[in-house]
Amino acid sequence: GMPVMAKYGALTGDQRVFDKMWQMYAATRNTIGGGLWSQKHGLWWRDANFVPPYKEPNGQPCFWSRGNGWAFATLVRVLEVLPANDPHRATYVADFQAMAKALLACQREDGFWNASLLCEENYGGKETTGTALFVYGLVWGVRNGLLTEKEYLAPALKAWKGMVDNCIRKNGSLGYVQG
Repeated sequence: GMPVMAKYGALTGDQRVFDKMWQMYAATRNTIGGGLWSQKHGLWWRDANFVPPYKEPNGQPCFWSRGNGWAFATLVRVLEVLPANDPHRATYVADFQAMAKALLACQREDGFWNASLLCEENYGGKETTGTALFVYGLVWGVRNGLLTEKEYLAPALKAWKGMVDNCIRKNGSLGYVQG
């Protein structure tokens, strides 16, 4: 709901909308389930049922590709319309940049990301949903000066090529989408 709230706040100029949006974001980030944002990893836990002590089969924490993709794209949509002087803009930007850095660290050689970002054995293989959302966010970040072209454009293009070459089926449907 954050992108809708951000657009409504921008349309009306009502700071109370942005304040409520922050309150909801901060609760999810810092409070619900002990906080679903991992500052250490720069990623969002899968959900409140998958925060520590839960671990993936390989012993890593559980960060889900699609959920992190939604969060990454949400930050893009919010930052597009959020006033430059919003008191929480810097935190949104910092979280976006932390996610981008973390995502590069777990991108696969073929350009995709796994369904479970740190555990290729759990629902292994290509995963289009998260990958597409990450490409969207990375390219937006480069185009808007929040991410450097030198560091982030090549990984985004690698993922785009992987999706174009592997995911569009002859009948036009999209493959490797998490079931």
